Amino acid sequence: MQTVHDIFEALGGTGAVAKVIGVKHSAASEMRRRQSIPVKYWPALMERASQDRLAIDSDVLVRVHVAAFTEGRAA
Repeated sequence: MQTVHDIFEALGGTGAVAKVIGVKHSAASEMRRRQSIPVKYWPALMERASQDRLAIDSDVLVRVHVAAFTEGRAA
């Protein structure tokens, strides 16, 4: 996993992520567009990833968010 987009894809897309974290599709879509998932949703994402045997843990989430932030500042 290198990007927030990769996380969304691994979990089944925007609609699937919206269901996992309990938000509307539009809210998840905006998170995907911004390349940023608020930390309060990370536990639900990690739980689903664990159930699906995906390598998404707090280290991965931090890494992809730091990368997105760093790229955003460089632009």
